[in-house]
Amino acid sequence: MKLYLTHSSPYARTARIVLREHGLLPRVQEKESHPFTNDSAFLTANPLGKVPCLVTDDGQAVMDSEVICAYLDRELGNGGLTAPLHQSWQLQTLYSVCSGLIDTLVLLRIEKSREHDGLRSEFWWQRYQDATRRTLDYLEQHIDILPGELSIAQINLAAALGYLDFRHPEIDWRSSHGKLAEVTERLEQRPAFRDTVLRD
Repeated sequence: MKLYLTHSSPYARTARIVLREHGLLPRVQEKESHPFTNDSAFLTANPLGKVPCLVTDDGQAVMDSEVICAYLDRELGNGGLTAPLHQSWQLQTLYSVCSGLIDTLVLLRIEKSREHDGLRSEFWWQRYQDATRRTLDYLEQHIDILPGELSIAQINLAAALGYLDFRHPEIDWRSSHGKLAEVTERLEQRPAFRDTVLRD
């Protein structure tokens, strides 16, 4: 199997963490493929041109980080990472909020990159900033519903906050979100998380 990724993608990081937590690296080759290079094999597998993308041994493409993580966990692992979500709507909601935070932070990054061309939209810049602040507050208030054992919810949370540190270091979220900071620090000590720290 082959997992297309970039080392700077928070979406790909979630799948890479699942690979390591289940010890699947011997079965799944990680292949860096930047979407902007238009690699033909990658685009054939995923016409959207987005990472991550998993190609199975029989040539089938599995797309979208959430679907890939579920596939890796249930088909190749023991299902333990995604099982807690099926037992709690609250946990599923927290998981989705973390996914939404990643989406918002990526959009904020795009606006930031447009600034040097004088194209940054102040309306969207402020809207994404406000959404980030509100979401961090929400996660701080609901963090106690996380299960004691590692689940895909913790992985998604760490991917979101890791990307926040990576692309938006000017946002000081730790000083006012102590529970989030504590949980993240504990997660980032795990080998699977240390081995997948975001980088360009």
